Amino acid sequence: MQTTPPQHDVFAYAFQEIADQETVALLEETPARWGRMPPLARLLVVETGRFLRENKLLAKGRNLAHTGKNVGLIGGTSRGSLTTDLGFAKTLQQGPELASPALFGYTLANIPLAEAANHYGLTGPVYAVIDEDDPFQSACREARHHLATSATTDYILACRFDDLGAGTDQPLRITFGLIQHTHAH
Repeated sequence: MQTTPPQHDVFAYAFQEIADQETVALLEETPARWGRMPPLARLLVVETGRFLRENKLLAKGRNLAHTGKNVGLIGGTSRGSLTTDLGFAKTLQQGPELASPALFGYTLANIPLAEAANHYGLTGPVYAVIDEDDPFQSACREARHHLATSATTDYILACRFDDLGAGTDQPLRITFGLIQHTHAH
């Protein structure tokens, strides 16, 4: 199962330092770092929750670890954290003492995935793979490989996530898929 969410005004919530009512309702609780998160991290947190809910993967509450599920999140990206890295570099140009610590914390591609994993209690593998040509398929391959070698992971959310930067018609992109164990008969 694979879904690309509707654009919801080009993911307007991801550019808001204070979450709107619709976003808060979906999240159940706004992450403490929401105001400091770059748009890509906000996108991951919200759309992970949307995917989990739409596919009825959340039973009670939002923490899958509390239900005994060991779920992973593997994201494929074509740009990694480049947009955030460039934003951090701009602050660094003003002098090392003025570099943004809030942006620095997001200069690794796996950090937006970790924010989503933390919010939803995903305790399986959480990491990013970079693939310029087909990041979603790379994430799916990684997820299938992990499940083939792990009996402790229940399933993995695979996604493509990217921030293509300002000046593009669709700066944020995300696609989700659910990868489950395949059992040979």
